[in-house]
Amino acid sequence: MSRTWRRLVACSLLALALLVPAATRPAQAASRPVAYLTWYGQSCFLLESASGARIVMDPIPTNIGYLPPADLHADAVTISHEHPDHNNVALFQGKPRILRGLTADKKGWMKIDERVKDITVRSVGVYHDTKRGADTGLNTVFIFETGGVRIAHLGDLGHPLTDQQISAIGSVDVVLVPVGGGTTVDAQEATHVVDQIRPRLIVIPMHFKTDAVTIKELAPVDAFVAGRTNVRREKSNRIAVTGLRYKPSAEVVVLDYK
Repeated sequence: MSRTWRRLVACSLLALALLVPAATRPAQAASRPVAYLTWYGQSCFLLESASGARIVMDPIPTNIGYLPPADLHADAVTISHEHPDHNNVALFQGKPRILRGLTADKKGWMKIDERVKDITVRSVGVYHDTKRGADTGLNTVFIFETGGVRIAHLGDLGHPLTDQQISAIGSVDVVLVPVGGGTTVDAQEATHVVDQIRPRLIVIPMHFKTDAVTIKELAPVDAFVAGRTNVRREKSNRIAVTGLRYKPSAEVVVLDYK
């Protein structure tokens, strides 16, 4: 084989090596987690970015049955509304930044558009009930983005979303949705809200009855997952989030609070 021919073959092989991975990856780097979510019960989650930024959502008190970590620390804390099972800022070590969704008089929404290290945080105002807040007040949806993945925490959402609210929330990869009813959407209503948002990767139910919680009006998660084929029940309270989609529709992941 001539030197010129060998060069042509080598160039062709190099071109194929450059083209084929782009079409066939999931490459290993792409499958690495970009974030972790840990559920401590009710609506309280810890979001950790790949670089170690930490945001806690709706911190719980110690008198509703759950036992949050005594040494919990965070760079920032988001509060969807000012009910006592969602705003326990005394839980934390140090002085995290507190991002409250509502104004001090609870009659309006704060406009949050912040960056916490490598996590962006923004807010969308919604209601805790179907009467524009007349019964149980206002609520806030927080949207977090890190590593190209968007996570929406719906707080104590109490109604279907309007077109304007859906547009403001935008595209979402992971949604944390209340399903236990009582003062929030119930299983059927939560299913409708998830269909409205259409998350790409994962649906994580929250704010439902467990063997620990003492809030009696909550229903268990069973009605929300009944009839679904894409449900995964974890034996831990932590899940890794990647940007890859492994299934044709979003997977429902039920976490254990322990």
